[in-house]
Amino acid sequence: MLRRVFLTVAICLLGSIVMPLTASAAPKEKKLNYIKEIAIAKKNNDYERLGKLIAGRITTFYNNGQSDSILAHVSEDMKTLEELEQWNRYYEIWTCKINTLIYYNNSKNMALREVQAMYADAQKRNNQNGMGIAYYTMGNVYLNMNNLEESANAYKKGLAILLNIKPLPSAVQELYSYYGDVLNEQQRFKELDELTVGWKKFIEQFIEENPEMVQSYTETLWFLYDVACVQAATGLGDYERAQNMLDEANQYVHAEDDYLATTWLIVAAQLRLKQGRFMEALHLNNRRMELVNPDEDKGVFLSIAAQRTDILEGLHRFEELSKLYRRMYFLKDSLNSADTKSQLTEMNTMFHVDELEREQEQLKMEQERAQFRNMLIIGGLILVAMVVFIVFRTIAARRLKKAHDQLQATHEELLTAYDQLEETTTAKERIESDLRIARNIQMGMVPRSFPARPDLDLYGSMTPAKEVGGDLYGYYLAESTEEGKSDKLYFCLGDVSGKGVPASLFMAQATRLFCTLAAQEMMPAEIATRINNALSGEDNETGMFVTMFLGLLDLGTGHLDFCNAGHNPPVLLRDGKPEFIEMVPNAPVGIIPELDFEGEEIADITNCPLFIYTDGLNEAENREKEQFSDERLLEIMEQVPFVSSQQTIEMLREEVEKHRDGAEPNDDLTMLCVKFIKEENNS
Repeated sequence: MLRRVFLTVAICLLGSIVMPLTASAAPKEKKLNYIKEIAIAKKNNDYERLGKLIAGRITTFYNNGQSDSILAHVSEDMKTLEELEQWNRYYEIWTCKINTLIYYNNSKNMALREVQAMYADAQKRNNQNGMGIAYYTMGNVYLNMNNLEESANAYKKGLAILLNIKPLPSAVQELYSYYGDVLNEQQRFKELDELTVGWKKFIEQFIEENPEMVQSYTETLWFLYDVACVQAATGLGDYERAQNMLDEANQYVHAEDDYLATTWLIVAAQLRLKQGRFMEALHLNNRRMELVNPDEDKGVFLSIAAQRTDILEGLHRFEELSKLYRRMYFLKDSLNSADTKSQLTEMNTMFHVDELEREQEQLKMEQERAQFRNMLIIGGLILVAMVVFIVFRTIAARRLKKAHDQLQATHEELLTAYDQLEETTTAKERIESDLRIARNIQMGMVPRSFPARPDLDLYGSMTPAKEVGGDLYGYYLAESTEEGKSDKLYFCLGDVSGKGVPASLFMAQATRLFCTLAAQEMMPAEIATRINNALSGEDNETGMFVTMFLGLLDLGTGHLDFCNAGHNPPVLLRDGKPEFIEMVPNAPVGIIPELDFEGEEIADITNCPLFIYTDGLNEAENREKEQFSDERLLEIMEQVPFVSSQQTIEMLREEVEKHRDGAEPNDDLTMLCVKFIKEENNS
């Protein structure tokens, strides 16, 4: 988080939108200066300066954390820039608005709506800079939603667009840095190493196109590049190259407590950790730890502490490790509580429930007062009963022997304990019986048999991680009754957010809607749009959503129409070579009401197996928390010849079990494979 906010501010400071008149003024004085200068520019019809001042004002608000001022001005300012047709500045301040929702307001759902609107706006205008910036901002949103896969895809597409614009936009540096961060977090070190090659060329060209850049900013660009090289080399085990790049990065560090120095300490400690030089790593980690206040910046502290746990484990200092884990646990708990409160605040803002909350609060107070009165009455009755009980007990105690009293008391305690045990056992058996029934019902909702046709090889399976799960798959075969028209196969696979019974109920709704709409022979994009409208309404109080892949295969031509709603990219096997399908980044189903999903097509997948799966496959973890990974999936599919859809799915299920090595499943595992078969002599 620290690196992302720092780099965003640094890029904004580079751009022409920050005016000299604000260089040394306090935030309040800057605001007054902008009001005055904007009025003068409007009066003089100086539209170029007017646009520059408007963008500069929003950027100044952003750099000073004035989120309320941004949200108060940005909509009107965007209208002005739209009238002036100053599109680069138009999308720049839109980006500031979205980043404000992400980093300052923690309003991820609102940010996702804005970025979808931004991409649609840029696509309508065919503005390449706007579409590239939209992809970059979309990556930020997905990153803050902990969806690293979608974040990496968005950053990659943003780079591909912006690198073709001349002169090069400054946002490309942000994209390289953020994309590098995500690849490092995913441990995709080979791709990160390949990314640095293009990154270096960009910096050289960008400096050549912008000779007026200040030296400090140029040094920052090279420093971030060097850090990415260190991370890639460290992950690939090339420690000599990692040390050389670490030394290069160090020449740009001028102060012990600035951003560059603190970043350098982290990557240096990571290199020493990977080399097994634990004491040196601990020394570097200590220096970084001294520069952070855990009460003010819990997220940064937890990141440093996570690295420290690996170091202490390597040193076998388990007592310190235990204390550190305990401290991290309480800090994470407080962060989760703050995040939950922030999400509730966002939902209140979106759905205007403040008045409802006040009514609920008043009702709660009345209930508490009534409960207090009842407690007083009950307490009085208990007190009277206790007095009477004590009197009679005293009289009875004189007549009974002490041994008899003890025996009676023991007998009553045993009876009570037995009753409680019996009730607990009965309740547990009832819950287990209900879950078994729920699992049987859920498994009955997914297909267990598949068409026996010579031109179609279709097979699917679902393995819930718990008693019930949130994955789904299904198909519908539309057989043509008209001469000359071919049959059509509808199929889908999805993954509901969350686990257990709530996810299974949401899965049941999505499955029912797919079967109903597929029977009407709609296109996949229209099916996704209608399911989204049904699931993202006011009834979705839990905020659950589902990622889905929906396909329509023509069983005469092999033509495939599909729509991907935020799901993992399927694998297409052409001539024995597996590859992930490039797809439009639609949002998951159930988040944004009234969203039009975009469909795509592949001209012909005849004799090419299509494999679709949930992240219970590529993110399956073993005892060491190592993931199965996309790379391993492609490697296995390339090495093992395709025999049939069923053989492919059963083979991959065995590979996942072998990878887990006895570890409990961390997610539901669902797979679907389809192949349209057409003999060459009949084609």
